[in-house]
Amino acid sequence: MNLTIADYRHATPIQVRWGDLDALAHVNNAVYLTYTEQARISYFRDLALWSGSTSDSGLIMARVTMDFKLPLFADDQVRVLTRIGRMGNRSMEVHNLIVRTKDGADEIVTAAAIVVVAFDYATNTSIPIPADWRTKINAYEPAPVAQ
Repeated sequence: MNLTIADYRHATPIQVRWGDLDALAHVNNAVYLTYTEQARISYFRDLALWSGSTSDSGLIMARVTMDFKLPLFADDQVRVLTRIGRMGNRSMEVHNLIVRTKDGADEIVTAAAIVVVAFDYATNTSIPIPADWRTKINAYEPAPVAQ
C-alpha cells in the first residue's frame, strides 16, 4: 500500500466530533474505521453502485488493515480518500488514506486496505461483483483496477 494522495480521485470530508476524542484529546483509533466506512459508503453511492438499501445487493466487510502514522485532533481538517485497489470475482480491496491539512500542507494520517465482499442480503450469500460495478469503477478510477 504505497499509494500517494495523487493516486486518489474520491474525497470525503470528515468533521471530527467531540465524541471521537479519547482521554488524551486525540481521535480514538477505533474511530478511524468509522471514518473509512463513511468514505466507502460515499464512494459507492457517488458512483451509483449501491443505494444503501438492504433490498439491493451490497457489500460486507471481510478484512481490515490499517497503518497509523499520525494522530488526529479536534480542530484538524480531515478528509478520507478512497479508491479501489483490486477486484476479484466476489471481493474487492478498498484503499483509503485519511489525510489532514495542516498549515496548508496535506499529511497522511492513516493508510487502510479493506476487503469487501459483494453480498446479496435477500439470500444472505456472497455474489459475483456485478458487471456494471466493474464498468463504473474502471471508468471512474484514474488508472485501471488490478484484477
